[in-house]
Amino acid sequence: MRILKAFGMTMLVSGLVLGLAVAVTAATDTADVSASFTIPSWISLSVDSGGSVNFGNIVGGGGSYEGDVDTVLRVLSTKSWAITRTIVWGSSSLSAEAQAVIEAALGTTSISGSWGISSETVSYAMTITDEDMALFPEGTHSMTIRYMATTD
Repeated sequence: MRILKAFGMTMLVSGLVLGLAVAVTAATDTADVSASFTIPSWISLSVDSGGSVNFGNIVGGGGSYEGDVDTVLRVLSTKSWAITRTIVWGSSSLSAEAQAVIEAALGTTSISGSWGISSETVSYAMTITDEDMALFPEGTHSMTIRYMATTD
C-alpha cells in the first residue's frame, strides 16, 4: 500500500508540475502602441523621353507643322496635380510678335491627374497662317518648352 501511495503522490506531483509548466508556456499578453506618420505635399516632374522636338523646315507658307517626337512626362505626386506649359525664348532673334504667334500656334497644354505615378504623353503641332509667315526671319530658331507641375 505504501508503494501505491508513493506512486500516487509521485503521479500527482508530476501532473501538477507538468500542468504548471504547460500553463506557464501557454500564457500570452498583448499591448498596443499608437503610431502615425505624415506625408507632406510634394511633386516631381521629369521628361522620360522626347526631350528634343524638331518641327523641321517651315516652308511653303502657312499650314500645320508636326513635331518629330512626342514628349513623355513622368509625374510623381502625393496630391492631385495639373501641368502647364510656357515657352522660354532665351536669346531668340524672333520679334515679340513672332514669338506670340509661335506660342499661340503651339496652343495650351492642360494635363491633370491624381496622386501616385503617372506618365503623360504630349504631342506637338503648330498651325501657322500665311500672314504669320511674314513675321519670321530666315534662320534656325530655338526655344525651350517648360512644363510646370503644381499640386492642387
